[in-house]
Amino acid sequence: MARALPTKENLIGRRFGKLEVISRSGKRGSRGARTVPLWECRCDCGNITYKATDTLTNLDLSMCNECVGKYAGEKMREKAGFVDGTQISRITSNKLIATNTSGARGVYLERKTGKWRARLRFKGKTYNFGTYANFDDAVKARKEAEQLIYGEFLDQIE
Repeated sequence: MARALPTKENLIGRRFGKLEVISRSGKRGSRGARTVPLWECRCDCGNITYKATDTLTNLDLSMCNECVGKYAGEKMREKAGFVDGTQISRITSNKLIATNTSGARGVYLERKTGKWRARLRFKGKTYNFGTYANFDDAVKARKEAEQLIYGEFLDQIE
C-alpha cells in the first residue's frame, strides 16, 4: 500500500507517475464533506492538472485526465485479451457471432452477385479472399487464410 504523504510536505519538483509537481495551487478539491489543497502538476504529455496529495501516490491516477482515459482503455483491452490490437480469444474461438447467417466464420453471401465472399479482420484491417460460386470453396479459402495470417501471429505470441 502506498505511503500517505503529509499535506504540509513540499512536493514541488517531485515526480509521481507521469506527473511533476510544479507548485501548490490555491485550488481545493472535495473529499466528502471536507476540502483538501491541490498541487499544480505537469503531465508527461504536457497537460496541466491539479491533484490532491493522496492521489499523487496512486499510480492509476498520477497522470492527467486525458492520460487516465487512455490508460484505462489500455487496461480494459489488456484484460479482454488484446495483443497488438487483436483479441486472441476471438481468433482462437470457433464460436459464431450472433449476426452470422451463413454458418461459417468470415463467409457471407453477397446479395447483388449471389456469390459467397471470404474475408477476415486482423489488426484493424479487413482482408478479402475472393468471391466463390460455391459455399464450400469460400469456407476453404477462409480457413486457409486463418492458418496463414492467424497461425504466424499466434506462434509469435506463444
